Amino acid sequence: MATFLETLRRKPRQFGVVPEPLAQLDAELPVLRVTNLSKQYGKTVALDDVSLQIAPGETLGIIGPNGAGKTTLLSLIAGQQRPTAGSVWLGAHRMDTASPHEAARRGIVLAHQIPRPFARMTVRQNLRVASLAAAGRNAHVDRHAAVEAVLAQTGLAAKADKPAGDITLLDRKRLGLARAMIARPILLLLDEVAAGLTIPEIEQLLALIVQLRDDGTTIAIVEHVDNVIRELASRVVVLDWGRVIADGTPAAIARDERVREIYLGRRLNENGSSPKAPTVARAARAGSPLLELANVTARYNGPPALRDLDFAVHAGEIVAVLGANGAGKTTLARLISGVLTPTAGTLCFDGHDLAHVPAHRRAERGLASSPEGRRIFTDLTVDENLEIGAYPKRARPSSAATKAWIYELFPTLHERAQRFGNELSGGQQQMLAIGRALMASPRLLVLDEASLGLAPVMIDTIYEAIAKIRARGVTVMLIEQSAYRALAIADYVYVLDHGVRTFAGSPHELRNEATLSRAYFGNA
Repeated sequence: MATFLETLRRKPRQFGVVPEPLAQLDAELPVLRVTNLSKQYGKTVALDDVSLQIAPGETLGIIGPNGAGKTTLLSLIAGQQRPTAGSVWLGAHRMDTASPHEAARRGIVLAHQIPRPFARMTVRQNLRVASLAAAGRNAHVDRHAAVEAVLAQTGLAAKADKPAGDITLLDRKRLGLARAMIARPILLLLDEVAAGLTIPEIEQLLALIVQLRDDGTTIAIVEHVDNVIRELASRVVVLDWGRVIADGTPAAIARDERVREIYLGRRLNENGSSPKAPTVARAARAGSPLLELANVTARYNGPPALRDLDFAVHAGEIVAVLGANGAGKTTLARLISGVLTPTAGTLCFDGHDLAHVPAHRRAERGLASSPEGRRIFTDLTVDENLEIGAYPKRARPSSAATKAWIYELFPTLHERAQRFGNELSGGQQQMLAIGRALMASPRLLVLDEASLGLAPVMIDTIYEAIAKIRARGVTVMLIEQSAYRALAIADYVYVLDHGVRTFAGSPHELRNEATLSRAYFGNA
């Protein structure tokens, strides 16, 4: 079946289209040229002197860990933000001062990770609105016929008259791509459009993107699903801390030691395995687990983010949960802390089923969490943030002693006790988030991405503190992307991939890296 864009080229009169090139750009120029692009938010540098080019018809993959600057880069290209420095060019047209609608009319179209159609409008009406974006460049296109062609092409024809708010997540993703297709982009920006989908659904969405690519559309795609990057991209750029650290083919990038280091962490000895054995073999531990999940499934108004998960943490352990972005790690943390309720299965803590018990009741039983992103109260002082952490009744009698211990654990917090949260560095905020969780006197502490975005010296400080926390009698569940760091202190390890547990065992069992590499880089 011919694609929509092919049909426009071969039978332009059928849709009332006067033949014209998709991109009215100088063929000798790159479609996109980004030069010395930087973006700061206050003292935070999100993008730092980034330069790259995309040739006509090329598909560029953009990857990197959380906080690397990927989404910021796409938003700058699409005119949704202004750079602090640098320039963006679409062919010979400078775009870094353009508004989002001007960028769209020029031919830059951005499809977001979370599709946000006009929920009360029908699918067809959403496409009619999107078709206006290309009106200036394609004035002679019969937009009504074009809308119907795209509906057929994307498999949405049968749902064309449904409100966009009533269709499934996969269909909303399809609609996001359909809105991009109808705008006939010169440059298509895709920001994690496969996020939240199951593997079969990803394959369906990927087929649509492949059609766009094969039509000659120039694409820049940010994605954490490794199969998507390997299937689509001819070249991959890797960002870390807002800077380009690697540029090459997908196969070369997967072998690049710098890239492996930012995803897996730095090797801690010559063979890359953990430098210590588990303190006590899992099979030798007596009694029931402190925390046990059985056949747990969880979702966010769509396909499961976790599927049939069996998971256990024994008292006194440090249990690491590893996996690439989108593996289901944060979903697991939310389930345990009570922010998310499982749709199936049981969640037991100290022998009690807490699957439907609210978060504050779990805190009273001894569950505490330091969430990804820290989420401290920036308009409160360090001391006030810690005091708030002692809200469970079980924690109040010992709150003064606990605070003194936290200040001993993190002396820099003691020095800044009267500073406001927004005056702290990222590492200091992470210390405060951990300290606030410890003020609840937890039996189990869940640390979600405790090293995210921190400098290596600060990560060392955090990990030294984790060992001391366990020595004080607190069981720790460590959710990490930096694998080698976690393996160095963990007693037991789980690896998640697309919401499914793919490994459970000793850190030493990952020393050949096969399972770990598959989880982070696919089969590369």
